[in-house]
Amino acid sequence: MTSMSNKKICFITPSLKMGGMERVLSILANYATDKGYQVYIICLIEKTIAYKLDERIHVYEPKYLYKKGLLNKINTLRFLCEVLKSIKPDTILCFSEAFNPIAIIAAKLVGLPVYISDRSNPYKKLSRSKEIFRKITYPFANGMIAQTVLAREVALKKKYNNNITVIPNPLRNINDNVPKNDDSKRIITVGRLVSTKNIEELINIFSEIQNKDWELYILGDGDQKYLLQKVVERLNIGNQVKLVGAVKDVDAYLAESSIFAFTSLSEGFPNALSEAVAFPLPCVAYDCPAGPSDIVKDNVNGFLVPMHNKEMFKIQLENLMNSPTLRSRLTQDFKVHRDKYSSKKIADQFLKFIIG
Repeated sequence: MTSMSNKKICFITPSLKMGGMERVLSILANYATDKGYQVYIICLIEKTIAYKLDERIHVYEPKYLYKKGLLNKINTLRFLCEVLKSIKPDTILCFSEAFNPIAIIAAKLVGLPVYISDRSNPYKKLSRSKEIFRKITYPFANGMIAQTVLAREVALKKKYNNNITVIPNPLRNINDNVPKNDDSKRIITVGRLVSTKNIEELINIFSEIQNKDWELYILGDGDQKYLLQKVVERLNIGNQVKLVGAVKDVDAYLAESSIFAFTSLSEGFPNALSEAVAFPLPCVAYDCPAGPSDIVKDNVNGFLVPMHNKEMFKIQLENLMNSPTLRSRLTQDFKVHRDKYSSKKIADQFLKFIIG
């Protein structure tokens, strides 16, 4: 039997740039390395590394410039086969719906076990060709990881694979040394400024509350930043709503806030919401597919609001704004959440599933 120190794990990803998927991969790679595995990461688009990786981890990237199209898919398949042949890993895990089919084909061509992880909303619309490609290739994977129970149910219904487990995203380390401002009158949200995050609706809801004592801080960048700035100007609430942009020290901003608001329309597993509950902050979140219902327990650690029910969202937000006692009660069990989603526990679940 191969000793753990000789066992090789290979992760496949589009890149290692800033993002939730990439953060999870870096946590797993570092943890597996600490456990004694030889860890390899293959980037299929670019090697840009946004997260700290153990220096013992080997990272590969293609020498060609990635472009869309059939020819590039063939180049990617060839590159993947070559690297996998040279590494000869004991197991492979691919993190990308876009590249899962190619990873499966490459692994089977070189005779290696491969597992896949779907990371987005299970109801996300795909082109007919991509859906067919999935249905043809996914059953050949040795197993599949879904982020939520809903995602697993959808995948089973679509007959993607028979061996599907649910493993949520691990929590990053929360900085408990940041002084918390318990008297803060600030609502915060964190996420990319894109249409699916539905930040415009949050701004409109906040403007309707008409409480001049409170502020709304929006952390993140994206193609809707200019649009959202115009909405803030139109509503004449620029002194209360701050579009902060992307920041490195999110915990410093969470520490200066009292409520986390989440109006996203579509998720795979929302890291920002999970981190807010763990911080801890009481949360108000739309019950979008998928993830919030796994994280927020209504009236236990926050409020879960039916999709697009702006009036209920506003009422629950106001309830939290008006009651420090309620805010305190909804954050009492944050250590339960931290324990459930600890990086060690979640990483162990990944390793047990893909390597036993």
